[in-house]
Amino acid sequence: MRRSEKVEEGEIIEIVGKRVRVALPGGPAVLPIRAKVVIGDIVTVVDDVVVEAQDRRTVLRRGSKVGVREVCANASALLVVCATIEPPFRPGLVDRVLASAEEAGLVGGIVLNKCDLGMPEDVLERLALYEELGYPIFLVSAMQEKGLEKLQDFLKGHTTVMVGHSGVGKSSLFNALAPGRARTVGELDPEGRGRHTTTGGILVELPTGGRLIDLPGIREFGLEHVPKVELRRCFPELLPLRCRYADCLHNGDDGCLVDGLVEEEQIDELRLESYRKILEEIS
Repeated sequence: MRRSEKVEEGEIIEIVGKRVRVALPGGPAVLPIRAKVVIGDIVTVVDDVVVEAQDRRTVLRRGSKVGVREVCANASALLVVCATIEPPFRPGLVDRVLASAEEAGLVGGIVLNKCDLGMPEDVLERLALYEELGYPIFLVSAMQEKGLEKLQDFLKGHTTVMVGHSGVGKSSLFNALAPGRARTVGELDPEGRGRHTTTGGILVELPTGGRLIDLPGIREFGLEHVPKVELRRCFPELLPLRCRYADCLHNGDDGCLVDGLVEEEQIDELRLESYRKILEEIS
């Protein structure tokens, strides 16, 4: 390395097209990159070029039709943002995101937004189930800025990544939590689906404490990168099971206890369906 080289350490706080915004000791700067990086990466910057990502404490991955990609690094919590009615609550997506949190070693939780539009009984029942499994639940209305205090208390202790379907009000929630860092708020299309309004990830310091990573809205959240035998560990209710075979995939094979526990209502049927659907997708 030449003596004339300027070497700094920074953090990726925003993706800006083919460049990145980096928090540096002298302030943020938009820089070119020569390394594969994601939001939250601690990086080495040489002569105003990002040349290397340093070791990560955690990494969140997401599978899709185009493959598995890393979406953020060094977070400590992952919140899936859902709506009560518009668009409808999707337990399958919630299960996938919470499983991804488990796989990545993050604290998982659920934010139910748009509570001012009504709170269907079936949605509340699903949330009660997740709460029994140990996942924190936050009921909020971002537009009315109600119910945010409990969520803000949670965020204080974490660098939290926030994901959810387009249209659930994630941008409105981001704006309520991080005033002055406005994200564009979109509308639902005629079929009730969200329009993507967030085009790149961003990491911000919250005025009430903690840090928040906001990612673009998603339509799918695959776990193809998780080995089948490891997927069991991403569903907490499956961890205590002692089936006949230690490597049982809980797919109804000989000696598997799961179906009997579903009949006894000790394990939720929809959660088991989510697990098995994900299991089928893993090669």
